[in-house]
Amino acid sequence: MSAGGSLFVRRALLLAVAPTAAAAVLGGLGRLGIVEGLAAAHAPAHGPLFVLGVFLTVISLERAVALGAGWSLGVPAVAASGAAGMLAGVAGAAWVSAGAALGLVAVNAAIVRRQSAVFTWLMLLGATALASGTVAWAVGQPVSAVAPAWIAFFVLTIAAERLELSRLAPTPRWATWVLASVSVALAGLSLALAFGRPAPAWALGAALALIGAWQLRFDLARRLVRQRGLPRFSAAGVLAAATWLLASGAVVALRGSGDASGPAYDLALHGVLIGYVLSMVFAHAPIILPAVARVQVPFRGTYYAPLAALHGGLLLRAAGDLLPDASLRRAGTLGNALALALFAATVLHARLRPAR
Repeated sequence: MSAGGSLFVRRALLLAVAPTAAAAVLGGLGRLGIVEGLAAAHAPAHGPLFVLGVFLTVISLERAVALGAGWSLGVPAVAASGAAGMLAGVAGAAWVSAGAALGLVAVNAAIVRRQSAVFTWLMLLGATALASGTVAWAVGQPVSAVAPAWIAFFVLTIAAERLELSRLAPTPRWATWVLASVSVALAGLSLALAFGRPAPAWALGAALALIGAWQLRFDLARRLVRQRGLPRFSAAGVLAAATWLLASGAVVALRGSGDASGPAYDLALHGVLIGYVLSMVFAHAPIILPAVARVQVPFRGTYYAPLAALHGGLLLRAAGDLLPDASLRRAGTLGNALALALFAATVLHARLRPAR
């Protein structure tokens, strides 16, 4: 594939993510009764749409660009097709997504062959957790059972990327191996749950909390937060994300995850997927978009507004879970949805309006 054709495909895949993300957000609002009717039709697929429709497409695209092999662009294309199938209610769409997840394993395996390092192996392990959990979901396991495997994918992928950046400020060798050991434990525990095997909640929560604590102690963001502009913004997003991962892990370790409709489950799940994952997305988007789509996104101080809205909304949702108070939970969920819309608008405005 030519360079121009590859760039066209990459940009087209990023654009294809937008309707999937919108449907996933509306589905989440529909689950809490904030929106009704057609807008809430995708409520049952809210989680899979976000994990497999949005993030599997975007992360596999980023990994394909890192690998630089033409065949690897087929993986995000298959992921986008699986998302379209879920939106259309096509039978077998789950298996298409499972195929894309297996494709991501192949991409990461190719990267490991090219560069064998702790962070590339962690990315491969995370992709394996995602693929295993998605296969379990395709054969009939509920989302609540496979959610830990999907969470392990996000946590291991992000931790690996942050570890790669730590080469700019070398991490002690012992600390690197501690991170690797805890990551292996997290993957093993999550896969046991995905396939119906018992796994202690305290161990799963402790693994999440330890990785969050590790990032707060060793991540390069601790140094960059003292700088200005984009480095400080990205570092603030990373440190806030690690704090949520530590807190979510502590909730699971101390209270268990509870049932899929309970407040502990809601707090732990969204503490990771919103507080950790989306905060990392906000922090890295101005860096990743130029690398993947060759679209320059200048930094603006206004980026702090959606980041604050994201964490403010999640704090409301967490308060609603802990009290419990359904109105606070709904307000926080709506705040998170508005934060996503505000972030998209902020990035678009920064792209279209040149700096003075």
